[in-house]
Amino acid sequence: MDFMIVPTVASLSEDAMSAVPLALRQGSYALGANRMQTTLRVVFPAALSGIVAAIVLAISRAVGETMIVTIAAGSKAHLSFDPREGAQTMTGFIAQIASGDAPQGSPVYYSLFAVGALLFVITLVINMISIRLVRKYRQAY
Repeated sequence: MDFMIVPTVASLSEDAMSAVPLALRQGSYALGANRMQTTLRVVFPAALSGIVAAIVLAISRAVGETMIVTIAAGSKAHLSFDPREGAQTMTGFIAQIASGDAPQGSPVYYSLFAVGALLFVITLVINMISIRLVRKYRQAY
C-alpha cells in the first residue's frame, strides 16, 4: 500500500509547497536566511494545511481501496484483535456478499447495508477531522 500512498502525499505536498507565494520566500532571503532555513521556517509552515490534507487524503484512499486492503489483510471471515492474524475487511465483506446470493430480508442482506453505513460513517469522521486540521493550520496571504 506504500506504493499507492507515498506518490499521492509527495505530489500533493509538492503542490502545496509550490503554492506558497514567492514574496514570502524573497522576504526570508532578504533577511539573510539560506534555502534550508527558508524551506523549514517559511515554506513548510505556510503549506502545512495542504500537507495535512494530502496525508488525510492518502489515508482515506488507502482505507477505501477494496482489493489492496483485501489482499493485504487476508480474506478470512474471522474477527480477531491480534494484528498478526488475517481477517476480512469491511470492504472485502461487501465485495464478497454483493457478488453472492444473499436472499432479500435475510440477516446477511441487512448486514451488507449495516457494514456499508458503518464504512460511510468512518469515512465521514475522517473527513471531518481533516477539515478541522486544515482549518486549524490554514494561513491566508
